[in-house]
Amino acid sequence: MYNVTISDIAKDSGVSTTTVSRVLNNSGSVSPETRERVLEVIKRRGYSPSATARSLSKRVSSTIGVIVPEVDNPFFGEVLRGITEVIDKNDLTLICCNSDDDPNKDKKALEMLKEHRVRGLVYTPAIDYSNKEEKRSLKKMLKDINSPIVILDREIDYLDLDGVFFDDSKGMYNATKALIGAGHTKIGIINGTLDRVLARNRQEGYLKALKDSGIIPIKRYMFYGDFRMTTAYELSKELLSMKDRPTAVLTCNNRTSMGFLKALYELGESIPENISCIGLDRIEALDIMGINFNYIKRDAREMGRQAIELLINRMAFPDKEPIKRILETPVIIKKI
Repeated sequence: MYNVTISDIAKDSGVSTTTVSRVLNNSGSVSPETRERVLEVIKRRGYSPSATARSLSKRVSSTIGVIVPEVDNPFFGEVLRGITEVIDKNDLTLICCNSDDDPNKDKKALEMLKEHRVRGLVYTPAIDYSNKEEKRSLKKMLKDINSPIVILDREIDYLDLDGVFFDDSKGMYNATKALIGAGHTKIGIINGTLDRVLARNRQEGYLKALKDSGIIPIKRYMFYGDFRMTTAYELSKELLSMKDRPTAVLTCNNRTSMGFLKALYELGESIPENISCIGLDRIEALDIMGINFNYIKRDAREMGRQAIELLINRMAFPDKEPIKRILETPVIIKKI
């Protein structure tokens, strides 16, 4: 099927392509008679300009790019819901990319969004980009985007950009203190590997709470995985099979919590009767099932809303100082 072009419209209307572009974008000086003639041809030929073509002609796009590391994670699903709520109200469009925590997919997503000339980017990095070569590579990729950028959830301190983050360290500190206040001194943790900033922040809060309470950390109670349910399940089986196992455990994201609960229920045990637990992030299904799961609350939808609002503000005022927003992480105790 033949696609009608601006050149076709210009030829049929007896005007230049520049004049057709002015009519389409409602800009520039075009007489009412000429405008009416061009619009009649557009209607008759069924011409519909693409968003990409319009953005190229204006040198301004209405498209916002978003890169998340786990699009199938309910946490990032809520983040995207918050983003779209604001985007819809501001007549913007969205391109969402999933990196699967893979730096190669991260790079491909950034290159694709650069080609689309996105007006702005909300970006959760796949990895920490911590060594010299990774830092250099990331800085170049983000510079090539040539648009405002807001970092979301995973802070990279050497980037002088706007960002929205949760105070995970404080949340984990308060959760650990809650367990200590309930009488627990043998407290385990199932975390990610400490080469990731999120895992380090969560470990920091846990250790500080133990120290402030005069409790010596026990290394064998600390387990490090990859924030995936299957890995957490295996680590949880190891933790639960210990002879002198912890009486309480902290799980450091929603998938880790699910892996822990799967291992626990396979043993015929439950929370908090056999072991206490506080996880990071609410798991909606557990509430529906009436399971009293304690958790550190992170309002992912609000994080998404604030990230896109920061981006829109940055697009309007590009020379303002970078803004970093740290969101609260209250601990929700059901039964401890």
